[in-house]
Amino acid sequence: MTDRDRPQTIALRAAPGSLLKRGYGPIHRPQEPDSERDQAYLQFVRQCPCLKCGMDPCGEAAHIRQSSGAHNKHGGMRKLPADRWALPFDRACHQNDPDSIHKIGELAFFQLIGISPLLVCERLYAQRDDLVAMRAVIFTAIAERESVSQYCEIGRATVRRGQS
Repeated sequence: MTDRDRPQTIALRAAPGSLLKRGYGPIHRPQEPDSERDQAYLQFVRQCPCLKCGMDPCGEAAHIRQSSGAHNKHGGMRKLPADRWALPFDRACHQNDPDSIHKIGELAFFQLIGISPLLVCERLYAQRDDLVAMRAVIFTAIAERESVSQYCEIGRATVRRGQS
């Protein structure tokens, strides 16, 4: 067999393992971006009225963990969501009441009070530098919630009358 008959190699020959990446020290992983934490924004959220009961000021900012591709919100287990996904609730509505977020879960809680939490979060964060505008967003969400619930009650009453 001549040299012409042998398969030709394109790359230079190297010792086994010599082309592997070499790690000289600890691996540096990127830290959580600072843009996810905004203490000034959370202080404004805490000064808004509670979304459920209307107590003013609420005193707590509840981070919404629910994910949504439509709102470009992606979560991870045991990871606190960015501060832009926080809503104002008082202690009772947030943690202590039997029908609080922490007792019945986010999905059931927001269905119970009749709001879209991620939509309210986006509207609230869009007004982040203006406390008066943020409070207006919350009052609007409360008013929309009450008008929808009244509309549903009227619809239920109409259906009941039609069935009788």
